Amino acid sequence: MSADDKQELVAVSPSSLHMGAALRFTLRDEHGRVLLAKGLRIENLEALESLQRRKLVYVHYDESDEAVKVMMSGLNEATRRDAPIKDIDKYVSLKGTDATLALPASLSQAWEEVETRLKVLLGQLAQGGANGQDAVQRLNTQVAVPQDALLHRDSDAALFLLIHRAVTGFSGYSALHSLLTATVAHMLAPPLKLTQEEDACLVRAALTMNVAMTQLQDMLAAQKHPPSPQQRALIDRHTTDGTRLLMASGVTDPMWLAVVQAHHNDLPPGTALAQRSSTDRLTKILQVVDRYTAAMSPRVSRAGRDAKDAARSAIVQAGAAGGHDEVGLVLMQVLGLHPAGTFVKLANGETAVVLRRGTKPNEPWVASVLNRRDEPISEPRLYNTAKPELAVTQGISGSIVRVRLNPDAMLRQLAFSKTGAERGVRPG
Repeated sequence: MSADDKQELVAVSPSSLHMGAALRFTLRDEHGRVLLAKGLRIENLEALESLQRRKLVYVHYDESDEAVKVMMSGLNEATRRDAPIKDIDKYVSLKGTDATLALPASLSQAWEEVETRLKVLLGQLAQGGANGQDAVQRLNTQVAVPQDALLHRDSDAALFLLIHRAVTGFSGYSALHSLLTATVAHMLAPPLKLTQEEDACLVRAALTMNVAMTQLQDMLAAQKHPPSPQQRALIDRHTTDGTRLLMASGVTDPMWLAVVQAHHNDLPPGTALAQRSSTDRLTKILQVVDRYTAAMSPRVSRAGRDAKDAARSAIVQAGAAGGHDEVGLVLMQVLGLHPAGTFVKLANGETAVVLRRGTKPNEPWVASVLNRRDEPISEPRLYNTAKPELAVTQGISGSIVRVRLNPDAMLRQLAFSKTGAERGVRPG
């Protein structure tokens, strides 16, 4: 390759690479030599780690228009954030659509970015007027579409990151809770046979259900005493106030508005989901997911429930067939009895964080983080709890586990559980 050709190479961070990703352009080294050709996939952990051991990889600038789009999007995002040009690779992803190009390459940072965007948009919605109208117009492109793209990129990682944050702290509770609820509800859409229109409406309703009390929710999560009479009044009318804010901001979708208005209303029990109207069907799903995720989240005034206890609130319902809620059962089938990001005690006495659902709902893949004496383990050990000696004996509230986890390290363990784990190979 000539010197001129070398000058046309664009450096990007290999941290933006992911297993299974079909490359949109050829990856090269600093001399222009091909590392992996366009269209090929990173098939295994060894290939991924080989690339990620490099400080940088390179893309030929003239190879495709898409490369230009990626780099220009990253440049624009870095400029918007007043970031140094040397940090542009943080805003470039080698995989994605136009909606995700401006997201950081790291999954943990990407989800934090979507959460931050939602918090900003909810604040603008609460202001109403032109700010509210602008927020409604950007809710889909800045939050819902990137959320869907990140879920398709790695749904297990999405659950781990969002649920772990939700069960271990209460800072920024309102936006995180809405994003988690919307994400889980979106995952339930296929098994519950929702149409695309119903799915999209459910996500929008979940993201905005508490728009009239976002600041109050954050305040309540951090206060020790029960809600004051004034706070209770705001809580009681937040569905009506929220619906009014959405209408004032230009929302005209009657189902979106109806679900937000009704998401705390009592619905007639004993009616199959398929027999309910679309509005009642979406309202029912939102209620179950909202109740389940909120139960696991801690407050200053109380610890979060363990996952099994939270599941009871979602599954058990008076008047339902067999006493079990239809939506709650599907929720457990999708997430497992111990969802990613929550903590469990194992038969060997160790405490572990759940990484992903296993073959059976009560047999997740986990990473052990505390030994039998409840002391932190320097290098978390990956376990398959389907083995009797490693079986889950109980769920543990995230409020009582005193350990700080590195999310990116946990995601590497999660990825490894899908590749070399069954071969008995240790992650490097």
